[in-house]
Amino acid sequence: MNTKIKALQNEALKFTATARAIAEKAQAERREFTAQEKADYDAAMFQAKSHLEQIKTIKSDEKIMADAKALSARLNGTTAIGPMDGLGGGLSGLTRSKGRVGLAGKAGKELAVRLAEGMVDGQKALLPSGTAHTGVPLLPEVVELGHPSNTLLDALVALPAPGPTFKALVQRQRDNNAAPVAEGETKPTSVFGLEEIEVNLEVLAHMSEPTPRYWFDDNDALQVFVEDEMVRGLRDSLEAQVLTGDGERPNLQGILTMSGIQVQAFTTDVARPVRAAITKLETAGHADNHVIVLSPADWEAAETVRAEGSGQLEAVANVTQRAQRTLWGVPVVVSTALPGGTGLVLDREAVVYTDDVVDVRWSETVADDFQKNLVRARVESRYAAVVSKPLGVVKVATAATP
Repeated sequence: MNTKIKALQNEALKFTATARAIAEKAQAERREFTAQEKADYDAAMFQAKSHLEQIKTIKSDEKIMADAKALSARLNGTTAIGPMDGLGGGLSGLTRSKGRVGLAGKAGKELAVRLAEGMVDGQKALLPSGTAHTGVPLLPEVVELGHPSNTLLDALVALPAPGPTFKALVQRQRDNNAAPVAEGETKPTSVFGLEEIEVNLEVLAHMSEPTPRYWFDDNDALQVFVEDEMVRGLRDSLEAQVLTGDGERPNLQGILTMSGIQVQAFTTDVARPVRAAITKLETAGHADNHVIVLSPADWEAAETVRAEGSGQLEAVANVTQRAQRTLWGVPVVVSTALPGGTGLVLDREAVVYTDDVVDVRWSETVADDFQKNLVRARVESRYAAVVSKPLGVVKVATAATP
């Protein structure tokens, strides 16, 4: 490995560890960042990302020079190009026979020089033999579709799993029977309802559609775009599993399907049953550190509910400014993964366990992709969800039952 890349990787890991330590300390103490912690966290993450960008630039430059050197060798009479591994591993070994490129001598050397500078007719490209270059590149940036705001995962504790299978304790009951006891009398027994459960990390994964290899050669942003979409899709799937998974392997045990959680019926509008759910949490001994989860439609209904008589919006003072996303002083997460007519109010003691690795791999060996010059990405990781205190969760009906 390039020694400079190795050094940059070490620095990136150091800054990432610093940021993680700050976040874990705040999570362990069940509080938000202090102003100094927030500044230190942002600074560490900025440095980590800066080092990763430098690594990406070095690797990109090395690839361009290697490709140009290979083509230059071809133009001067040698027989092979390769490897050309522009997709993070797995694509290599392209060969061409001697004499198939119709450029030699001065013209060939000039083209090789231009390729070494990363440009052909003003664009970076490496063309297959016998083709003509046309100035129809993809846009340098891929235009993305809008994405819903699924952020429940950011509101929960995330921890590395101790192994692919492990034990956890879940408290499904709390009967506190502490009371005055006369001398010689039997002391009352309190029940804490602990249950040991087995937790298994489950694989969440998907593959990209087959994509022409040369699209990646012609567009530097495409690989990052596809990987970002794939990772985003993995997070959306994980959020849905954390909320609604039925616990039957390979599904995760979701919060809504876990036994022992509390239930709050609908009353008059979205805001009222949410407030009643907060009371239920407080009664069960979960006084703070709550988060509310609503669908986009339910959050709109909560924001636009009007006070009786005055007609004023209850949650928003001025409709020209977006309200801070809180309801009854509790942060609100908007998630499209919730079933219709359902919301959640919960203590943030729910934990998402992971093997701490999101694996991104590229391949052209699926089906007949190699023959068709197509490539695909596979993205996967392993996760589990555990709610150690189901009484700290209230499932809220946000609409009247038909």
